[in-house]
Amino acid sequence: MTGERGIGFQRALDLARSQAVRPGDEPVELRLAAGRVLAEDVRVLADHPPFTNSAMDGFAVRAADTPGALVVVGESAAGAPWPGELGQGQALRISTGAAVPDGADAIVQREAAVDEGLRVTVPQALPGRFVRHRGEDARAGDPLLSRGARLGSHQLAAIAGAGHPFVSCVRRPRVAVLVSGGEVVPVGAPLAPGQVWDINGTVIPAMAVAAGAEVVLCDFVPDDHAATRAALAGALAVADVVFSTGGASVGDHDHLRPALAELGVEEVLWGVEIRPGHPLWLGRGGEVRVMALPGNPVSAVVCFHVFGRTLLGCDDAWTTLPLAVPYRSPTPRTDLIRCTLTADGLVPAARQASHDITSLAHATHIAAVPAGSGEIGAGDALPAVALAG
Repeated sequence: MTGERGIGFQRALDLARSQAVRPGDEPVELRLAAGRVLAEDVRVLADHPPFTNSAMDGFAVRAADTPGALVVVGESAAGAPWPGELGQGQALRISTGAAVPDGADAIVQREAAVDEGLRVTVPQALPGRFVRHRGEDARAGDPLLSRGARLGSHQLAAIAGAGHPFVSCVRRPRVAVLVSGGEVVPVGAPLAPGQVWDINGTVIPAMAVAAGAEVVLCDFVPDDHAATRAALAGALAVADVVFSTGGASVGDHDHLRPALAELGVEEVLWGVEIRPGHPLWLGRGGEVRVMALPGNPVSAVVCFHVFGRTLLGCDDAWTTLPLAVPYRSPTPRTDLIRCTLTADGLVPAARQASHDITSLAHATHIAAVPAGSGEIGAGDALPAVALAG
């Protein structure tokens, strides 16, 4: 079946979003949950703090008894609370984090007191001073984080404090990466005439991991129909999303689309009015998605970041940012340009051709110059998305 062809940038982005994979849920040990997406809301399981405790080392007192000399009746240490109730004229040695006894309503810092062993002289204390009350941070049942949130490592502290050793997360999409091209050799290998290093086999798996996926297969595919079909069949059997680079055009050595058709993968789109990345292809075989990225590494990187991350369920925020300098687009298509964000706005890379791999070294954003724009002036705003991971 023929999909949509020669479509505009926004339509292609909408189609990629509509085809985004939605794997099932799985429990994840909290210490391993950074970067994962919550499958369920997280609520606080118990009051936090779980008991009223001291914010300082010093003495627990009754504010009404201060200032003055008090009798020291014991000690409350972290993990070893004092069991009694503090009476009139009494004080209790207390450590940071230790339980404040019944009867006490203030803490006097150690350095503010004159400690005489069995007695202590304290200044005026205000009720509640240096006391952390039970549940003042959160109460049992309070909402903490919502389903769909991508967890930062710092948020694990809040979830642990809420009492969760595990969280329910969306399973990482399983990704297979297939790199084609008879000219491709491993990075760092001596280059014979006509050969190039395998940039895509390095960057696409790395970008997939940064998007929250698990790369289960990364393989090189010769420019041969039988080999292409066999590699695709293996990838379709193990992955939720298959990304390929190269081989999706109409040349004599482009075997990808015929092989996919033989394997029952239906075309969703082919050809997008963008620069770079015009030959982008997207298809679906059952629950598996296939995205054929251009073979040119710059085009592959740009298309993966804009469309591939979307297909993996990343809802990256497009914002509007001004250009710091003028830019003239050489194409009537939507021009996806590599930029660096400065204090004055976006500065497009000096070289924007699809083979200019060094333009990615300092890029921070991809900006979308609308189709047919011609020259964009300094200060004019463009839709832009930050390069992630």
